[in-house]
Amino acid sequence: MDDSDHNSSAEAGVKVLYIEDNSANIKLMQDIFSEFLPYDFISAMNAKEGIALAKEQQPGLILMDINMEGMDGLEAFELIKHDANLATIPVFAISGDAMPEQIEKALALGFSDYISKPFNILNLIETINQCLNK
Repeated sequence: MDDSDHNSSAEAGVKVLYIEDNSANIKLMQDIFSEFLPYDFISAMNAKEGIALAKEQQPGLILMDINMEGMDGLEAFELIKHDANLATIPVFAISGDAMPEQIEKALALGFSDYISKPFNILNLIETINQCLNK
């Protein structure tokens, strides 16, 4: 099957950036994208690298782990939202912290969605597709 069978013209070339400091989680997400999603998957192992990659690649969506070493996802999100070149990119928080107050805090800051780990793969796929196929 060639790529034209897998990607519609609207989906072709759309990048999704995953900022996550756990390589096993990156591998899982990469596998989900290669199997089930037609978007170009890119990743960064820390927030600083992720922000630089976002500026360079201009992804259609950013998936960001909240609990990272060094700069956490909340701090990185603030930097993204204050950068005119990145501010309009939707950002989904991804975290093992599923406490209602943590979710409310992230959504109040402006995250487009909050996905709790371990996530339901079908729900994740649907949420990403809904965001990118508006």
